[in-house]
Amino acid sequence: MRTRGLTRLVAAVLAAGAVLVGGVGCATTPAPPVGVVQQPLPEVAADPALAAMLPPALQGGTLRVAVPGVARPASGAEEELGAALAARLGLRSLSDGVSATALPRALVGARHDVGILPVPVPEAPLGGSVLPWLEARTAIVTPPGNPDRVEPTTLCGHRIGVVAGSAQHAAVTEENLHCTDNRRPEIEIVPVGGAEDATRRLLADQLEAFVADAPAAGHAVVLGKGKLALPGTPYGEGTAGMIVDNRAVPAVRAALASLIADGTYAAVLDRWLLRDLAIDAAAVRS
Repeated sequence: MRTRGLTRLVAAVLAAGAVLVGGVGCATTPAPPVGVVQQPLPEVAADPALAAMLPPALQGGTLRVAVPGVARPASGAEEELGAALAARLGLRSLSDGVSATALPRALVGARHDVGILPVPVPEAPLGGSVLPWLEARTAIVTPPGNPDRVEPTTLCGHRIGVVAGSAQHAAVTEENLHCTDNRRPEIEIVPVGGAEDATRRLLADQLEAFVADAPAAGHAVVLGKGKLALPGTPYGEGTAGMIVDNRAVPAVRAALASLIADGTYAAVLDRWLLRDLAIDAAAVRS
């Protein structure tokens, strides 16, 4: 009797251990990657009628596109949209990663034909016009589950990465003044070179969060391969601007409208988690 009782006790303990291990295994199973699996972009065919709208100096040549970042070749939503615009116009695309502080001056010195910015452009540069291409928002990137509970209103005391010279760099710096004025812990502001740099630092646990424009945030999540996420809804207001050389405005405007109409524009945004920030063709034509 005593032996049978001991046997039952051991069996119960082993069964409980199996349940516990099974429960732990379920709890630690990583969730499927969010926004990491990128569908291939559709092939973009040239439209001869739109290509004919280009100034003679550009026809059959190269569209030089300035995009955010310091990596060469550049990547991200801006680079892919620039390449699609060029293809629709029968041009080759040459993307140039430019720092946040230099990007608004993309057309200076005739080095670029188009500059695609992730933020509103308050004033068109000399010789250029501004076309809308995306709703401008700020987003926060953290590890899945936002373990440090970083929110737009709770940045004080956190280690936050921002793209050096960006609008978010300025905003977080201003927010830090409110932290100190209210005797709260200061924000540890870490300037980074772009989404690639921010991703490396987040994965190395050198940052608690990355506060950036929505395209850079989406880029970081994609690069994180399931180890990074957007814990909340992007916030802010305004429309991101594309700076275009005045001579190319009619052709680029028409090309962007056609990419919206045939779904290429939506496909680009989907690849970088920007679907909810899309504009419509009417905004481009206005």
